[in-house]
Amino acid sequence: MVNAEASALPQIAGYQVTRLLQHGGMADVYLGTQLSLQRPVAIKVLAADRSQGEETIARFEHEARTIARLDHPHIVGIHDVGTTADGRLFYTMPYLPRGDLGDRKVDERGVVAILRALCGALGYAHEHGIVHRDVKPGNILFDQRDRPLLADFGIALTTLDMSRVTREGSTIGSGGYMSPEQARGLPLDGRADLYSLGVVTYELLSGDLPFHAPDTLSMALAHVEQPVPRLSAQRARWQAFIDKAMAKNAADRFASAAQMAAALNVIEANIEGRATESLVLPAVVRSPRVVIGAGVLLLIGVAAITTAYMRQNSAVRQAVEPSAIGSAAAQPAAPSGGAAAKQDAAAAEAAPSTPLALASVPPSAADAKPGESAATDEKKPSAHEPASGTVPHDRLGPLLAVIPSTQAANNSHAIALARYEVTRGEYAAFVKATRRAQSDCREPNRPLSRLKDLNWRSPGFTQDDRHPVVCVSWRDAVAYAAWLSQVTHAEYRLPTRAEWLQAAHGVAGSGACTRGNLAGHRTLGILPGDGCKNAYEHTAPVGQFKANPYGVHDLVGNVSEWTLNCNSGVVDSGGHCSDHWYIGTSWRDGADANPLAIGDADANVGYTTVGIRLVRKIDAERK
Repeated sequence: MVNAEASALPQIAGYQVTRLLQHGGMADVYLGTQLSLQRPVAIKVLAADRSQGEETIARFEHEARTIARLDHPHIVGIHDVGTTADGRLFYTMPYLPRGDLGDRKVDERGVVAILRALCGALGYAHEHGIVHRDVKPGNILFDQRDRPLLADFGIALTTLDMSRVTREGSTIGSGGYMSPEQARGLPLDGRADLYSLGVVTYELLSGDLPFHAPDTLSMALAHVEQPVPRLSAQRARWQAFIDKAMAKNAADRFASAAQMAAALNVIEANIEGRATESLVLPAVVRSPRVVIGAGVLLLIGVAAITTAYMRQNSAVRQAVEPSAIGSAAAQPAAPSGGAAAKQDAAAAEAAPSTPLALASVPPSAADAKPGESAATDEKKPSAHEPASGTVPHDRLGPLLAVIPSTQAANNSHAIALARYEVTRGEYAAFVKATRRAQSDCREPNRPLSRLKDLNWRSPGFTQDDRHPVVCVSWRDAVAYAAWLSQVTHAEYRLPTRAEWLQAAHGVAGSGACTRGNLAGHRTLGILPGDGCKNAYEHTAPVGQFKANPYGVHDLVGNVSEWTLNCNSGVVDSGGHCSDHWYIGTSWRDGADANPLAIGDADANVGYTTVGIRLVRKIDAERK
């Protein structure tokens, strides 16, 4: 019997397959060892005893392609793709032995943390045009750090692959968690996933599904027709959240995963006794979104419905980064509650408040690149906010662009943002002055890169002093800003996410290849090669691409940029924020990537795709 089972295991070069973990309708998942690294992996293989027709193969390839597009800390990634000895497709993933969400009992604080992480994962997927369609506890796994990861994109819909990879009338989604529009076979967008996440939330809080039915057809009808059930009195603070998440009409739900995550801040404050008011949910904002025609994937009349994851901002205080050279400006603390927009504004207000005197730079100097000299006739410092479009400049500081206040970005003050990303040459001067040690550096989504000796001097590709510095951690970026503040007698810090968005005028839309240094080819062979054509395989010298209307360069491509914002999904043993958000695309992203995408990473680790841009506080910001 044992020998028969062993002989039935797939044979894969470079792997030792140990045992079957899960038997699925399309594919089976095995536990194995990647021999070259001696690490355990989960191996998903097209099942030998099921149909190997074009439809099945297309669906499996679709799943691999979808996952490979998503590089997010709360989405299960792909290690390898190939074929078994008998020609079946497979891909490998991290082995996550800590079980799924269905195996856990979670308190209210744990529910908030898990939901924040899943909102981040879903928001990231939705920004990339992907609707998961099967959010449920069994598809939420936990890694060794006990972080929740969204798995199983086998039935996800994408805007890049509109071909139908499932049979008409076949089961799509899990009945107990399925949105009304999904059950009725209507067009879907990301709000269908938010409904499912609302069901998961209800189940975590109550210990039971919101609806019960004797068969799958009746379950689908319950989601379409029955009112959202009431939670117990002990969980009443969640009721408004559940009602909005599980609204029958998608237009009445949270408009985005970000809005859903923002509503968690008030609940968290209530749990911690920092607020007693009822949850006031933001109005639904109708904005352009990905809408995918699902076709008639599941009809109520077909009784074949089967039952069968840049995180949002933290309510946890950030750790203060000590200056590498003494009494530099203190790191602002993360806000502790409220909606996302209020957090960004609060983070900005938390920055040091000494008034700054700005001097205007003539156009000739404004066009100078970092490292180039330009004659300047400095005007008398003004205590008033510079006019939009002027280019203020501190002695020994970077060239800046004044970005006007805008309600659209939830910022009520103008900001002075560096026109260019911090260069290697500028960062080298900081290291020389402070003797700051190098941070660990990795390549995103490439676990093997931690075995390489990557650092800001040697990121794995050629750079000179004109290129944006990479392989710098969030704490490196904060220390650099503190040092520059001392050198210039001004006040520099990282921008908040809202401030970065405030400056990102004109980065979305067509023509991305003309606005920044984006990938010329895909890094994974299973992805379509629709990259940009330029002279740069990796980073480009700053300022090589046309500035946006405010005069800011490289907000598209080149490197993503650290922001001030904290993500509370991962905190250290002292309760301090240990993961922070970065924003924007990099040289590894293609023209189809969302230029406003956010991600988060360990504050102590640098990445080959993430750099620094600074904001400088101006007088009007304090008024």
